[in-house]
Amino acid sequence: MQHTRSTYYWSTTLTLDNVKKQFLSEHNIDRLYVRYFDVVTDKSGQPMPNATIHFASKIPKDIEVVPTIYITNECMTHGISDLPEKILGRILQMNATNGIENVKEIQIDCDWTLRTQKSYFAFLNCLRHMARQKEICLSVTIRLHQLSQTPPPADRGVLMMYNTGDFTDIHCKRPILDMHDVTPYLKNISNYGLPLSTAYPIFQWKLLYRGGKYVGIIHHDEELPILPGDSIVERIPSLNDILNAKNAISEIRSDANDEIILFDINNNNILRFKQNEYEKIYNH
Repeated sequence: MQHTRSTYYWSTTLTLDNVKKQFLSEHNIDRLYVRYFDVVTDKSGQPMPNATIHFASKIPKDIEVVPTIYITNECMTHGISDLPEKILGRILQMNATNGIENVKEIQIDCDWTLRTQKSYFAFLNCLRHMARQKEICLSVTIRLHQLSQTPPPADRGVLMMYNTGDFTDIHCKRPILDMHDVTPYLKNISNYGLPLSTAYPIFQWKLLYRGGKYVGIIHHDEELPILPGDSIVERIPSLNDILNAKNAISEIRSDANDEIILFDINNNNILRFKQNEYEKIYNH
């Protein structure tokens, strides 16, 4: 069985510097899930693209690109009849403009709910049909709590093995990945009705609390005003957290680890673990 090594790229500028190039080469990365743009609602409630990526570097020809679109759940509460056509057209235009060839798959990331399920599934059905006419398949992200729901109409899913706890609670020590939170959901994975890959976290959060109450995530210095008495805490999944999650998946549904995806590739995340530690994550 050929195992696929993949990673997400979730920044607004795609720059492959030496650190990233070395990571891609050292670990024989096959596939890059690149967030092309978000879809959010404007002031009138209409879906519109936002935070479109700028390609400052060329992606190596031997790495498959999967354009990935994050759509807010709110978009699914509005009129979206023309959204599949607009999204696919925008992806194809960006591929052509940036010389990205042989795209075989696109991915939609949406934290849909039971309230928006009907609208979201109709959107996916339409997008999947249009993509198939271009010989492109459709994948979707699957959050742990969605494993108990009807699978979306897609060709396959990516199980997001992260964001398992409440990061707004200062007492939640492992909000990114805690097997105590994960385990109750895993009973639904063995019979889940989509082919699955699994994404594991290599990112960290720097969280700001004021008087014990959550204020926000600090992405860079001076982003949020920090007052005397504020608390800044870092939440980072350990290598053992990731390996324990991977082993738990393998025991219940090993094919979900035939492709392992890391979220996400930036220099801080790449340098978080050593090369041999990344190999432990990717190896079977």
